[in-house]
Amino acid sequence: MDMLRAMASFVRVVDAGSLSAAGRDLGVSQSAISQQIAALEQLLKVRLIRRTTRQMALTDAGAEYYRKAQAILEAVQEAGEAAAGHAAALKGRLRIHAPVGFGQSYIADVAIAFQKSHPGVIVELILDDRFIDLTADAVDIAIRFGNLASSGLVVRRLGRMRRILVASPAYIAENGHPDDATMLTHHVQVRFNGAPERDAIPLIGPDGPLEVPVRTVFMANNAFALTKALVAGVGLGGAQLPLVQTELESGELVRLMPDFEYAPLDVHAVYPSGHFIPQKVSAFVLYLQQATKGVW
Repeated sequence: MDMLRAMASFVRVVDAGSLSAAGRDLGVSQSAISQQIAALEQLLKVRLIRRTTRQMALTDAGAEYYRKAQAILEAVQEAGEAAAGHAAALKGRLRIHAPVGFGQSYIADVAIAFQKSHPGVIVELILDDRFIDLTADAVDIAIRFGNLASSGLVVRRLGRMRRILVASPAYIAENGHPDDATMLTHHVQVRFNGAPERDAIPLIGPDGPLEVPVRTVFMANNAFALTKALVAGVGLGGAQLPLVQTELESGELVRLMPDFEYAPLDVHAVYPSGHFIPQKVSAFVLYLQQATKGVW
């Protein structure tokens, strides 16, 4: 049995959420994927996936194997990319899509440094806050946040962003300082207009998750616009910690209820799957992973 191929098939099944979806992504039949997983389980002498007619779930052993298999496969890919990088110069157009605030703060510098290291590559950095279709928009790599649904895309995790509750000193002076979560109902909030929680603030505290109803008075689809609203005292609200570090240090914003935070946001680079991944794509993703390691 090809151990790496079986390991890759297992990881793809977990990422895709089903045997059939993994088969479509890899261009093989569902039965072939099923046989690979069964052979892998037989070799390891442990059940990795608990399957029923309607759903599948990882066993404890499967969850542990998935985490370590991901690391192994990424290390193998990185080794191949590093070797290939010595064999040929990168060239061609590389289209990268990222949200505006995050792109300005992090991706722009990395994309510039990458182009200077690979002068044969034409980098086109697209910053907007739309959720795009990579194929329809002819984008090579996109930056996405949170838990990603199965999409047939290759997903490479870059890190995890903390999100905290903040307000301006002027807002606090006018509306009071909330000392506990129950007091938040007397306040108003600033939030992303696509946030699933709507008129509520979802937090995780010492006793676990909770959701507090809070009226929304300002929405935007851009992190910088929301930061401006928070600094102006429009309301309190959640902010990605790295993106408001300057305002916290200057005193323009104050962190509220430090024992409570929003659920953290996983940051991913995604790109279309296929038998052949352009070298410029895999090289930039590796470069991005290395450049952002330990940043958040």
